[in-house]
Amino acid sequence: MINNIKQAWFSFWYAIAFLTRIPAVNLSKALTSYNKKIGQGSLYFYPVVGLIIGSLMCVVYFICAWQAGNSYPLSAAAIYGSGFDSSNLVIAALMLLAWCLVTGGLHLDGLADAADAWVGGYGDKQRTLDIMKDPTIGPMGAMLVVVVLLLKFAALVVVVDKMQGFYLIGAMLAVPMLARFSILPLFYFTPYVREKGLGSDLKQSISPLLLMIVTVITVLLTVVFLQQKSILILILSAAILLWARNIMMQRIGGTTGDTAGALIEVQEALLLCALVL
Repeated sequence: MINNIKQAWFSFWYAIAFLTRIPAVNLSKALTSYNKKIGQGSLYFYPVVGLIIGSLMCVVYFICAWQAGNSYPLSAAAIYGSGFDSSNLVIAALMLLAWCLVTGGLHLDGLADAADAWVGGYGDKQRTLDIMKDPTIGPMGAMLVVVVLLLKFAALVVVVDKMQGFYLIGAMLAVPMLARFSILPLFYFTPYVREKGLGSDLKQSISPLLLMIVTVITVLLTVVFLQQKSILILILSAAILLWARNIMMQRIGGTTGDTAGALIEVQEALLLCALVL
């Protein structure tokens, strides 16, 4: 029992260390004892990491709003009135900066690699996989990264300007949580192409029962966070996942770490835009 708790604890920190740039607690020592089990168990904590990332963005927002002169900020509109204020652009930019810094650009790198491979692969599986392993970024990868960041920034501006209190917090928590949760069903229902890739062991370890439990918890939290918008966002999230899986299967016959990272970025951008439209 104690060993299981320890493994779960270190799996949590493994997920944080892998998906973010937040320093992990005593993880290197633990890996010598539980290496494979900790890595495999970390997958179930991906949605929790999304909540942590969303919490960081909320902290950035409230600090900026407090600095603007309100001791208990609810929204930029509450500070400046109903009209749009250019300070919203700065707040949104700082939130996006925190978003990128805390992940270290990990998923953006996957998005860029996947975009270059899809265009440069000319429909050939092996060529597509080879291009994804190339560390350099091409024009298509750069373009798609810019487009995704612009979508996030524009949506964050609307979030800061229009949403208040619990609705803003809920949006910031739900989007990164759902995006990272999508990796669990992706890995469970999709073959992992590279036998020695980072996700190979993760896929083999997914328990149907634990997947169901994490799914139920994620759905319930989404309902709490987004309330009347939750059904739309859950349907959209599932649709993006199915669409992404379909094109992965058609091109490379499965998924890779890069395509999983690309899925996270696309999910975040489109879900955030759907919330504000």
